[in-house]
Amino acid sequence: MEYTQDQIQDIISFVAQKWDERLFEQAKTKFHSVVEIDYTSLGAPSITQDPIETLCNNWKIVLSGFDKTVHTVKVTQIEQENDLIVVHSSVNAYHFIAHVEEGEEWTLNGRYVHKLKSIEGTLKIVYMKLQVDEQMGNLKLIMESTKRTMQ
Repeated sequence: MEYTQDQIQDIISFVAQKWDERLFEQAKTKFHSVVEIDYTSLGAPSITQDPIETLCNNWKIVLSGFDKTVHTVKVTQIEQENDLIVVHSSVNAYHFIAHVEEGEEWTLNGRYVHKLKSIEGTLKIVYMKLQVDEQMGNLKLIMESTKRTMQ
């Protein structure tokens, strides 16, 4: 089955929107049951292959402590790779926590690569890689968010 760029953009944007709304269970619906994740450019120690429940829990821990986030992901290129659709996107991610002395904002600009596969007739994300190009603001704000979530 052929998919349009708009259909693929809708999947990627849906995930980002649900992250920002803290509706992680809804974001999870766009992923396969096991997902390969590469956040090494953001400091993760290695590429992981995790059940979606683990990934969803990690999102909750990291993002729930922010007062506000805005993730804007724009598809720039789509390629076919055997049974996978490889999606290249630009990403701008804004993060905010009020009253943090070292700085209330952290912005990340970069690129995502998602790989989607048709599973039982529905496109699911099976791979996600973030390539950070630049970060501005309080780079430790992610740790502050996590700390707030864990309290």
